[in-house]
Amino acid sequence: MKIYLTTVCFLLGLGVTPLHAQLSTSLAGNYLPSVLATSPAHRDSLMEMIKGQPGLPFWVRALVRQPRYVALASEEVKVRDKRMQLFRACEPRTCESSWLKVLYSEDGKRALLYVSDAKLGIKIFGDPTPEELAFLTR
Repeated sequence: MKIYLTTVCFLLGLGVTPLHAQLSTSLAGNYLPSVLATSPAHRDSLMEMIKGQPGLPFWVRALVRQPRYVALASEEVKVRDKRMQLFRACEPRTCESSWLKVLYSEDGKRALLYVSDAKLGIKIFGDPTPEELAFLTR
């Protein structure tokens, strides 16, 4: 079926890029639980940042080992001409009062985190630049 569709699209001049090539270069349309489960760079940079930090909601502390949160598809953003990946997630049933945004460098080795919780307040991790902070707070 794949060969047939590729052949038809080629004959029609639609220029098809194989699906695996599209997924490997796109920073958009990914989900945080999947990325944390498959990318050591993403997982390690996030966990190192929140390790031992006080005042975080339980669901944020458990992002990797118990992914029980609502996660939206990632968005690719450009910050000073650098491609970055922005994730949004929240606690089930309390999304308006407990949510986060994670902004990753393209390689996942640098993470920035913005946590907003009605009871625990706002926490920012990773020392974002003013431009990065703008994406985390919008």
